[in-house]
Amino acid sequence: MLLRSGVVASVFLFLVPAVVLAADREVTIHRDTWGVPHIYADTAAAGAWGLGYAQAEDRLDDIHKAVRTGTGTMAEVFGKGFVEQDYLMRLCRNTEVAQRAWQALPEHLQQFMESFTRGIKAYSETHPDEVPAWAVELEPWMLLTVGRAMTLRWPLGAINDDLNNSDARPRPPMQSNEWAISPSRSADGIPILLSDPHLTWEGLAVMYEARVHAGDLHMNGYFLIGSPILAIGHNRHVGWALTTGGPDCGDVYEMTMRAGTTPEYLYDGEWRAAQQVEFTINVKDGDPVVRPAVYTHLGPVMKVSDKQPGKAFVGAAPLLNSTEMLQQAWKMVTSRNVREFYEALGMCEFNEQNFMFADVHGDIGYARVGKTPIRPKGYDWTAPVPGDTSATAWKGIHPIDDLIHVFNPPQGFMQNCNVSPENMMPDSPFSADRYLADIFNVADWEVNNPRGIRTRQLLENDDSVTRDEAIGIVMDVYDIHAERWQQELTTAVEAVGSDHMKSTEFAAVVHAILNWDGQFTPDATATSVYKFWRLKCGDKIDLLPIANGQHLAPADQRQALELLQLTIDEMKQQYGRWDTAWGEIHRVGRGGQYFPVGGAEFRSGNKDANFSETLFDVRCDPDPDQPGRYIAHNGSMAMILMFFHKDGIESLTCTPWGQSGHRESSHYLDQGEKLYSQRRLKPSWWNEKDLRQNLKSSQVLTITK
Repeated sequence: MLLRSGVVASVFLFLVPAVVLAADREVTIHRDTWGVPHIYADTAAAGAWGLGYAQAEDRLDDIHKAVRTGTGTMAEVFGKGFVEQDYLMRLCRNTEVAQRAWQALPEHLQQFMESFTRGIKAYSETHPDEVPAWAVELEPWMLLTVGRAMTLRWPLGAINDDLNNSDARPRPPMQSNEWAISPSRSADGIPILLSDPHLTWEGLAVMYEARVHAGDLHMNGYFLIGSPILAIGHNRHVGWALTTGGPDCGDVYEMTMRAGTTPEYLYDGEWRAAQQVEFTINVKDGDPVVRPAVYTHLGPVMKVSDKQPGKAFVGAAPLLNSTEMLQQAWKMVTSRNVREFYEALGMCEFNEQNFMFADVHGDIGYARVGKTPIRPKGYDWTAPVPGDTSATAWKGIHPIDDLIHVFNPPQGFMQNCNVSPENMMPDSPFSADRYLADIFNVADWEVNNPRGIRTRQLLENDDSVTRDEAIGIVMDVYDIHAERWQQELTTAVEAVGSDHMKSTEFAAVVHAILNWDGQFTPDATATSVYKFWRLKCGDKIDLLPIANGQHLAPADQRQALELLQLTIDEMKQQYGRWDTAWGEIHRVGRGGQYFPVGGAEFRSGNKDANFSETLFDVRCDPDPDQPGRYIAHNGSMAMILMFFHKDGIESLTCTPWGQSGHRESSHYLDQGEKLYSQRRLKPSWWNEKDLRQNLKSSQVLTITK
């Protein structure tokens, strides 16, 4: 085991059944200078035990919250605000399906999960003061509900879209950046891959960073809390990234139903008995909520028609009953090249996503995947379809080769920052006319966006990307709309702004905006007035001319200048000056500690003219304790940049807060202060030599019968 002079090694004894770890009795958890655990063990099961122990040490509360989310028992601890979430998990039978999935697991994966669970329990038993009073009595199958709960958000979203029969599906709260570069466009002649999910920083989406070396199992990157299997990152051979977007994997059937002792539904001219159950959801500080659920063979009833008596809408998605998610994840983390990784994706047990992947052999790949039904032709599957006939029954599941995919595109790079495959690269081989509509499945919000446009610009204009340039792309904070708005301001001032420019202060603001470099850096002093002005313009002015590359009409130009003056006045009132630095307003942190941060995402009015988001994506909400300040809570949150050298993978990472969930820990906010706020990435120290030079502590955990 790797140990360093001066590092304390603690030995703990735990009582666990011998079946799990008969091959070895020792696990070492090294923590680097950022507090990230590096697990070393001789078997995968032992490594899972160490990972469970480390996760519990850092985020025990979050593990139990994740399990309560997956099992639909949050309301009984956290109140009525979670009733609907709990009901949805129960309606999807998340617990029941997870238990079936557990029974179907091969023995080595059952041992893997059992060992992970015992690692969590081992920490809890020796630190009882850290166990929340509302903790659940963990069983291994419960942890399978966590990944399913996260995954179900996508097919349930597709079902909801069909229920609403919306032509413009709403922009989801979960978005990300990903791009891949081939050796032909890399300065070092190697693949480079980025995964940068933009998710909320609390709740089920939170990622846990770790490195695992356990026998033949090697994992580096980010895990869902409560899961022992890598979600985003790399092994020794292959790395992967993912962003929201994918084929249509959920449908709604309109069915005829009639009430009775047992509800019935009409199918192929015959009445069939539906299954009806009641869920009792316990609620903290409230009465239990009893909610019924009705199931057909096609799926659960999601909604009863309020226009047509006797009509109900049934949700259907293959993932509602899928049970092999862990098996697919295992194939992914043990793959040795991009082709094997692609074959693992072919199990289609994950939610619909844009996957990019690369390997140490010099290959890159992309697949837009999801468990996609083979649907009968002749129906509008974006809206409810008739459910009383087998004519609309699915005819199977599309194999992955039917879905959009590519290996080693001749362009030498590709990106999918939640954009249409048609906009991933110049001369993209992907277009809607080449695929079934439900496979191509591009919503209005993902045709293109500022992140996709900016990433493609940077990659297209650099045919020899260096390591530092790759980092620069990850941390880019340039606003692609800056030049357009600067031109519009210039035009308005020249056309109708002579009176405004007589004010020395107004003229100074105009000059500051026009001289700004378009970068949302913490020290920039024109960005705040620029952003607030644009938000006002979007609320008050029709910006379609700007979106079409034209100028505003004179009346709108005058109003734009008046709104700029109003913005100046409001900033002086709020902050005491109009040129308050972006980082004084825009902060990252938690628990009373906050630091300036760059990046931005905001939108007002016409999307094409007035939607800005930087690649280093940081979304803020007003600070309730400090009016006029904004605290980051969403956006770039589990970044990993991977370089695929022939002799191994180098990776750099960053999270917005810190490794530990304990406020008293030195790793509660160290990354927020020293990395995230400064737009820096840290090395993952993936090999022992690098770790040895950056080691903070070690624990040798002995596991006995």
